[in-house]
Amino acid sequence: MQVLLHDDELQFLMIRKGNLDARERREIESHVTHTYRFLGQIPWTRELAGIPAIAYAHHEKLDGRGYPRQVKGEAIPAQTRMMTISDIFDALTATDRPYKRAVSHERALDILAMEAKDGMLDRDLLSTFIEAGVFRLVVKATTD
Repeated sequence: MQVLLHDDELQFLMIRKGNLDARERREIESHVTHTYRFLGQIPWTRELAGIPAIAYAHHEKLDGRGYPRQVKGEAIPAQTRMMTISDIFDALTATDRPYKRAVSHERALDILAMEAKDGMLDRDLLSTFIEAGVFRLVVKATTD
């Protein structure tokens, strides 16, 4: 009997549109480690020396459910918490992601608010992000 599809090909055909398999998820999540290693090679000034660590933790959540190290609460620097909010907003509204559709800016802010309510994001920094209109700068940067 001739085999038309290999097991791995069949596996990918069975994935619903918009979902990643475990290997693809790990690959995407590895970007924080690659970023940390890359940024660690740059001879930063003393004032900017923390940038690699700030970027490394930008997928950590205050409740410890983030990655790569499941860091919690105050162990996550404020600069990282700010970057996390901006990064989530950008990821939710990005139109260039083949694995998911972009959501509206309003929906993205609602999702961020839900994550803050659930203890995953810093509520005060999210309020500042919204009240100061920082999200508009993210939108502007992606449309320029």
